[in-house]
Amino acid sequence: MLSAFEVITFEKDAENSLPDSEPFTGAMENVGMLFEHLGTGFGFIKNDIETKTAIVRESTKQDPVANKSLQDVVERELAEKKARVKKPPSISRTVLRLMFLYILMGKIGEAVQPGSKMTLRDCVSHAYDTALKPNHGFLIQKAAGAAMLLLPDIDTFLTKLKVDKSKRDEYLKRIEDHLGPLVRRMYGYYAEHEIMDLP
Repeated sequence: MLSAFEVITFEKDAENSLPDSEPFTGAMENVGMLFEHLGTGFGFIKNDIETKTAIVRESTKQDPVANKSLQDVVERELAEKKARVKKPPSISRTVLRLMFLYILMGKIGEAVQPGSKMTLRDCVSHAYDTALKPNHGFLIQKAAGAAMLLLPDIDTFLTKLKVDKSKRDEYLKRIEDHLGPLVRRMYGYYAEHEIMDLP
């Protein structure tokens, strides 16, 4: 799964920038598979991720040249005042919703640090509360809360993912080297363009 993040490319190479559509979508699809190992209670989030990645992939397919870079698509939506459109959902809005997966991955990275007292429930709860909860109704929030009570411990989760514990330091370095800069670039771009609050 980490290898999917390592191949993400940026046609627009700036401190705050968005990646190219195709590798971003592939990475998000990989992370969506995490939810298969979190239990059936998270099926609705996995389905949401699949729906959102399909929206981005379809946009890329419609015009592979003009939509190669997510940044081009978002800038076009901003210029046309379409970034805040909910139906059909703008790519700007869809990508922002998918970015919560970076928060989850980063928190899992913190949880597997030697001596960490963080649980998998802490990781998932933080990511959900930060990025998804504000956009979910009461019933979905309650379902997510109930699903979090059934999460496995971090070691069981990593075993399900077939993570070799002897390579933990290598995994942590890869997360730090690739995920950290990606998160900073993308969130920096959204903050710079004042679109962190897309509905």
